Amino acid sequence: MEIIHRNKLQVFSKMETIIKELQSEKFGLFQAMKVRRPVTAFTGYDLVQWLRKRFDMEEQREAIHLSQLLCQYGYIYPLDLKSYSIKEDRSVEYRFQKPFYWPFSSQVSTDSIEYAIYLQKRSMRNKQKHGLEPYEQEAFDKLLKVYCDKKEFIEKQATEQVDEIKKKKRNEKIIFDQQERAFWRIHRPPPGCVKNLEEGPKKNFLPQQIIARKKTKEALRKEIAFLKKSFGRPRMKFSMVFESYKLRWEQYKEFDPFMDASATQPSNPWMSDETMLWEINSPDVHIPTDSRMKKWAISFYELINDPRGQCEFDEYLQKEYSHENLHFWCAVENYKCCPRSRQKEEMNSIYKMYLEKGSRSEVNVDSKTLDQVHQNMRSSSESNAKARYVFEPAQEHIYVLMKKDSYPRYLRSDQFKDLMEKAKQQPLTKRRFFFGGPKKRPSTPSPKINRRHGSSSSDRDVSSDISGESSPVHVAHHSFSTGNLQDLDSHKSSRTNSRFYVVMENL
Repeated sequence: MEIIHRNKLQVFSKMETIIKELQSEKFGLFQAMKVRRPVTAFTGYDLVQWLRKRFDMEEQREAIHLSQLLCQYGYIYPLDLKSYSIKEDRSVEYRFQKPFYWPFSSQVSTDSIEYAIYLQKRSMRNKQKHGLEPYEQEAFDKLLKVYCDKKEFIEKQATEQVDEIKKKKRNEKIIFDQQERAFWRIHRPPPGCVKNLEEGPKKNFLPQQIIARKKTKEALRKEIAFLKKSFGRPRMKFSMVFESYKLRWEQYKEFDPFMDASATQPSNPWMSDETMLWEINSPDVHIPTDSRMKKWAISFYELINDPRGQCEFDEYLQKEYSHENLHFWCAVENYKCCPRSRQKEEMNSIYKMYLEKGSRSEVNVDSKTLDQVHQNMRSSSESNAKARYVFEPAQEHIYVLMKKDSYPRYLRSDQFKDLMEKAKQQPLTKRRFFFGGPKKRPSTPSPKINRRHGSSSSDRDVSSDISGESSPVHVAHHSFSTGNLQDLDSHKSSRTNSRFYVVMENL
């Protein structure tokens, strides 16, 4: 790609050299035409003859091809602005484009915002002379929808440019309008026309030697400092990354109905339209399934981000008199997504409740972490973007504390074991499913999170640090029917449905 761009730059530089010779006062095109009165336009015949004489071209088609390239890339333009093909007769007149609009040394940006300003400027002027073409009007409407938030900026820029144009003389206005329209005709051609400047020569495409020459000492110092920092960054080998992904897939395979068709019981949502799977795994279910609890034993992240698991873990922490840790973590999660108008109020409330010395629900945070929180609170008034992450150091500290201390003891507790036994013995019968599904019992209240959020990359560990009683227990496979109660009478009359027999025998 660099070689292609370098060749393009060489071609453009040669074209500009030819244009400069054409405009020369001694040997230029207008001197060769031998016209006494001052002229600003020329014909295709004059241009072709000058090129043949200048480059000693034997065949006329070579000069026509070179003239065609100069016109297609915007170095010259026809006065009618309809056809950008060179005619070797005297029927069409052409003008030189202003160096300000040349492709190689152009100082005009060709992005969509500049194009929208140009179209807005034309729509504000006389519609008979400067009216938009149908394709331009369509493009203008699309740009206004895309940049609806910058509509005032576009209108303001267009108004200022129109005021500047009004100060010019009549002949200058005509030439300026033609030059600007020819420029955008090259960069934004009508539908069906070839766009010769798809990428256009930009400063990013300059050869590496030229870029190296333009670098200052300060830029080189910054680059050296950046490269030195990159040496100290820890990088994980691809083999280790692959092993971690493989381990995670092996651990979560039995819970993923997409990877394993028999992973979810009583039904697979990818293979049927049954809703019982969602009912037994709803957030407010009284007794969770054993597969759901097995995920809690794999990772603390799974436990704390499950509403039912969060409720059970909060009940256990209350027995240990450390439930304020979980409440603080949940309060910070809710604070991260609260409205901006309530940020200051919520921030002060969380600090007074959990971090202020002698508060009722003070959490166990070391002095270094608390100093970081104080520093973040002082800097949050200057930057609103940092205000949502004021308590990030304390939240990470509490998260690690719960993960390393309370979480292993919860998995070994009688509460977790009893709940696992109830989950394994829970009768997920078809009778309960057929007549309205499992009944939902109100769960004990616990702090809830507005959205799923991971504290850090270390939180998403896929390997379990728990040993002993927390080993996974395999779930027995059952078959469940998804018959609709409204269609049950029609199935009774015709005993051709094999599912009906299975359900009736189990009932």
